[in-house]
Amino acid sequence: MRFIFIQLFVIFSIFAEGCQSEKLKNNYSLTVTIETNPQNKLFVFYKGVNDSIRVDSAIYKNGKFELKGELPYSQRALVRLGRETQTFFEDAVKFTDDAMFVFLEEGNIQVVAKKTLRGAKLSGTPSNDDLQVYTDSTRFYRDWLDGYRQRFGEAYRNRDSKTLDSLNKENALMAKKLKGTEKNFFDSHLESLVALDWLARSYNIAREKSMIDPLFAMLDEKVKNSILGQKYKALLEKTVSVEIGSFAPDFVAKNVQGKDLALSSFRGQYVLLDFWASWCGPCRRENVNVLKVYERFKDKGFTVVGYSLDNSEKAWIGAVEKDGMPWEQLSGMHGVKIDASKLYGVTAIPSNFLLDPEGKIVGIDLRGERLERTLERIFEGEK
Repeated sequence: MRFIFIQLFVIFSIFAEGCQSEKLKNNYSLTVTIETNPQNKLFVFYKGVNDSIRVDSAIYKNGKFELKGELPYSQRALVRLGRETQTFFEDAVKFTDDAMFVFLEEGNIQVVAKKTLRGAKLSGTPSNDDLQVYTDSTRFYRDWLDGYRQRFGEAYRNRDSKTLDSLNKENALMAKKLKGTEKNFFDSHLESLVALDWLARSYNIAREKSMIDPLFAMLDEKVKNSILGQKYKALLEKTVSVEIGSFAPDFVAKNVQGKDLALSSFRGQYVLLDFWASWCGPCRRENVNVLKVYERFKDKGFTVVGYSLDNSEKAWIGAVEKDGMPWEQLSGMHGVKIDASKLYGVTAIPSNFLLDPEGKIVGIDLRGERLERTLERIFEGEK
């Protein structure tokens, strides 16, 4: 199954709340020594005090780029190199050789590179020393990605489903290896802000809260009491869990007729809360499967509630009609008190939650045959 990923400024926005009242306290100095085109510029993206992404830039002089600035708190930042003005793109480090991460904090940060930022050496402050250890330990994954993309692209162009299946399995294994390597770094660097940054980036709080709480507790008190630590702790405390066994948090949104409906109004039956969008190809293909199980189980105490991430009402309603979806469809495009997609930690679609008649979550991201088999077990058990 392929997914459409929703771009979120997770790295920067996760700690944004509460920054507005803080003063600029940290002075950073960044020097990047590299052999490059003199026309290139260096761009550094980070979070400012006004809850927006800021960018500092420098020109090439005497074989290096030099930047000095102020920031509200220590944080990981994206560095990009190019002749044209660069934009913030979190995954640039995975796709280009002229991007890397540094940890902006008080002190003199040093980057020494050859002709690209890929493989550069980072040093000068405690967090950047730690970030270099992290980067070295996970470099195998970035190197593997180059060949993987080439092989995947060739198989996709040739419509080689057997090879694509094999590559998807390989990707899952490499992702698991990467996560294990990163977890080893975390366990051995509990006194580092880099470990906290990895924790914040690597887990979905709403969907994995029970896993995150003990990991956060392991961190050194100095890290937990840092600005990053305090903000992350506050986020943990206010985020509602949507893990299996939790009660689904309620929300209200408008249906296609413009009427406000609450999720809780569907209590008393099994409900598939389905997040999708008209522009999401995998979602539209999965709608065929959802319609199939809806028709099969709708008279046995099962229904579907769609939640669209569309920005266009015309596109949303048009897709509902074209795909022949007879169940209730909700959307937050006209403004809601609670954005259901954020409440449920949705970062990729299609995504869904299966709720029992009491509103408890009993399944997550069930699609195709898995969804049908799950419903068969539920309703066969009720006979």
